[in-house]
This record gives sequence, structure tokens and C-alpha cells, in this order.
Amino acid sequence: MQLYLVTPPPTKPCEPGLSAAAAAELLRRLGVETRSIDGSMAWHRFMLSPDNLAKALLSAETLGDTPGKLLAYRRAVRTLTSQPPALRKPATYQDRQAYTSAIGHFENLIGLAARLHPTFKLGVAQIASNESYLRPESSAWLKQMAESAGPFDDYFTSELIPKLADSGANIIGVSLTFQQQAPAAFSLAYLLERHLPNVPRILGGPLVACWRAVDISTQGQPFTLFHRIVAGDDADLAELASELTQTEISTESVAHAATMAPLSIALDEGDWDDYLAPMPIVPAALGRGCYWRRCTFCPDHLHAARCPTSFDGLDGWLHAVAERFPNGAMLHLTDSALPPSHLARLSDCISKNALPLSWHGFVRVEEEFADADFVGRLASGGCAMLQLGVESASHRLLQLMGKGHTPELAREVLHTTAAAGIRNCVYLLFGFPSETDADREQTLALVEDQVQNISAINAALLNLPRGSPMHRKPSRFGITRVEPFHADTELSLYVDFYCGEGHPRTEARRWLDHHFFKSAAVRSIIGGLRSPMKANHLCFL
Repeated sequence: MQLYLVTPPPTKPCEPGLSAAAAAELLRRLGVETRSIDGSMAWHRFMLSPDNLAKALLSAETLGDTPGKLLAYRRAVRTLTSQPPALRKPATYQDRQAYTSAIGHFENLIGLAARLHPTFKLGVAQIASNESYLRPESSAWLKQMAESAGPFDDYFTSELIPKLADSGANIIGVSLTFQQQAPAAFSLAYLLERHLPNVPRILGGPLVACWRAVDISTQGQPFTLFHRIVAGDDADLAELASELTQTEISTESVAHAATMAPLSIALDEGDWDDYLAPMPIVPAALGRGCYWRRCTFCPDHLHAARCPTSFDGLDGWLHAVAERFPNGAMLHLTDSALPPSHLARLSDCISKNALPLSWHGFVRVEEEFADADFVGRLASGGCAMLQLGVESASHRLLQLMGKGHTPELAREVLHTTAAAGIRNCVYLLFGFPSETDADREQTLALVEDQVQNISAINAALLNLPRGSPMHRKPSRFGITRVEPFHADTELSLYVDFYCGEGHPRTEARRWLDHHFFKSAAVRSIIGGLRSPMKANHLCFL
């Protein structure tokens, strides 16, 4: 039995999607003949082809786009004559102004391609309807999109479905990671039902697992477009692998297979030269689950406990990646929190064997990252950037968040890692229940006194995750009312919240606009940079 797993668009076109590739790798370890297809990258290639953009430009003119907008489109199209594209040239990342210009042209190319489908808005890893009440968190809109012509159909019918038909696929799986992929996923299922009606269709992936974890129903339309829906836990995978191999495979076998090596993309799959990055970016998870699982605003406790890859498997995989990419590769380690022990092993393997590899990923603010010797090992072992979940510099809020670190430790970590030459991308969270201006000012003070040690900032407003401790026991955090962000968005993993008459998100947004983003320190860190690729590119800047 030949199983094909598809990553639907749109995802960031700078690296392969991981969820389909990782599931394919795990199933191969269990004896299932499985391949993955990055349908998102292929869709970008199709959408931004010269012929398609020429048609889009005619459509933009017919629709009456302004002369300024048409000029921007034509300038963006002219950039395609440069090979390789600017976003694949290392020199582009040495100049933030050049990088921002290249990003602007790329966004204009996507905007131009969207003019062939004027009822939709397209962006980098984004899709939306021009009607604001139609959202990808709505099962009704997903059904409507599946049954109507949309921006993905031409690629699906002219390239992807014929490729699947020619491959002899016996089963086709669609792997969802992000909500914005859902419209394409159900559109693909609708078209597969018509073009390949005898091939079973499976829906799975991290987003499906999250839906199931918080009891969001996957029954009824549009989910009936799939023959089977799997959450991807060990029991699901054991059952699927047993059916496809006609042998009995236990959940213990699945758990063991997951620890054999990092879960990553098959290195011989994919068109690596298509991705918009200065070197190949190889996504990988060094294990499953979070080792902390105590943040009160996070639902990770609903999923399986940490199951790390073996050290021997990690070493072997690093050598395989280095052999495949002798001129260098960036490892994007996608774990929600990377354990210091595995980072030490990874870094030592890279440095001792002089492997041409760099890496970046999320870490907690831990004591190890304030240790100069430990951090030196990471820097020598290819650490390009750490994505640090600092969140706040308020002692009180950090305790409420369950973060397990102090502002003092965060400052030590930032100083130590920056001194070792490691970029720091700092993640800050605002709009927490009971948050005051004084709390926010403490966070701003941290940024201002650590400005030389911070390479990038991701300042976000809290969307309350369903199933998180804060959502399950709102009164403990002063939350008096919880409600959806929008009507008919029953598939959303997040909700809005109020504390009495106060709305923390609105209050925080106002403070950010009036104070935080006007700080000279914050402005110097951001520096006019536009990067919708976020950390995927920030590790090079």
C-alpha cells in the first residue's frame, strides 16, 4: 500500500512543511510505504510562474487597480529575472534594507497572483475572504470554499492530482498544521472525491490533534469529505500502520520508532532549490511533547509527555544532513521547548565533527543558558539563534504564567548568549489577565537595558487557548467572561476574555502603540525590518 501525505498551502515558502514529512518518516519506520509532498511550495511555484503572473496582471488592470499598485506589481515581476531570486542570495541577508525590499517585492507578487481570485486576500502563509465574517475557523465557510472555485484549484487539478494519480497512491493523507491551511485541505478533498473517487482520503496533523484535545467536533460537513480523521497519537498511528502493513503494530512500537532519530523530512524528497532561503532549511523535531508543560496559558499539558529522540539517533541524523548538504544547512528545531541536554549533544556532535550545520529553535529561560561555558558549547556547535520565551519582566505575572524563571535570570541569559555571538529573538506576551501598566513598563525596561543583547522581538497579545489551565479555571486569574473572537468560528483554538469591565487585550494594544513601539530601544531592534517569514529568516539576519 502506497500512502502519500500532502502539506496543503499556504505555509511559509522558505522551508519544507514538517508535519506531513515527519508523519511519513515515522510510518516508514513502522514499515509503511509512505511519501510526502510539499503542496504548499509547489503551489507557490505554480502561482508565481510567469504565465500565471501575466494573466494576473491583466486581471489587475481590468479590475481597476491604481497606477501605483500596478507599477509595484510590474517591478516585482521584473525581480523574477534575477536568478537565483534575491531571497535565496546570502548577500540579501547582510543588509536589512535590501532584505526588506526583497520581502516587499515577494509580497507584491503574491498580491498580484491574488488578483486572479479577487474575492480572496492572499499573503505570506495567509488566506482570507474579502468578507470579514467568512473565516477559516468556520466549518460553514470551509464547506463553501471546498465547493466553490478558489485560489488553490488550478494547481490541484492541473498538477497535484495528476501527480497523485500517476504515482499509484492507494491512500492520500492531508496533514494540517495551521488554521490557514484548512481551506486548501478541504478544497483538495472535494476535488479528490471527484477526480480520484476510489482513493481513500485521510485528514490528520497537529491541528486535528489540537481540535480533538479540546473536544472540537470533527463530525459532519466538511469533515465528511474525508474517509477517516486521525489525531496522530500513538494509538491512531498503530492502528493505521497495522492496517496498511497487515501486521500487528503496538503503541509501544510507535513510541519506540519516534525515538529512533529526529522526526524530519526525507533528505532525498523535495525541490530544495525552490525554497526562499540563503541555504537549505531542514525542519526537525528532537522529540515529541513539551518537557515543561506548566505554563498556564498553554494547552501542551493536554498532549503526550516529552518523548525525546535518542542521542545515537541524533548523531546519525546530523551526519546524514551534513552529507546531504556539504555546503551547509540551517536546522530549524521545531520543538516547543528544546531541552538543554539535547542541545549540548547536538552542538558537541556538530563541533567535534566539523559539520557544516547551524541551528535555531525555542528554548525556555533556564539556568544553563546563563552559563558561559555551556553557551559557548552551543555557539561553537552551530547555534545561530535562540527563540527565548521571556514573556514578561514582571515577577508577579511570571508566577501567574507558570514560567518558572525570573526577570533577573532572563537578563543573565540574554547577556550570556549575546556575548557568545548568538542571536536572541525575544518573545513577549502582553494582555495577560490582571496585567497593569506597571507590569508592562517592567518588560519595556528589560528590553531597554538589554537592547544590545536582543536581535529581534516578537511582541504578541494573549489569545486565550482553549484547554489551557487559564481557560479551564478562569476565575483563578480574574477572568469573568470568555467568548469567541468572532461568530461562527467553532473551529478556533482561541477565545477572547474579559476581567470585569476590563479587556486586557485592548488595554495592552493601546499601551503597545503609545509606549512600547515608540521606545527608541524597541525601534532600534526592529529597525524598519519587515519579515513575515519571522524566525525562519531572522536566524540569518
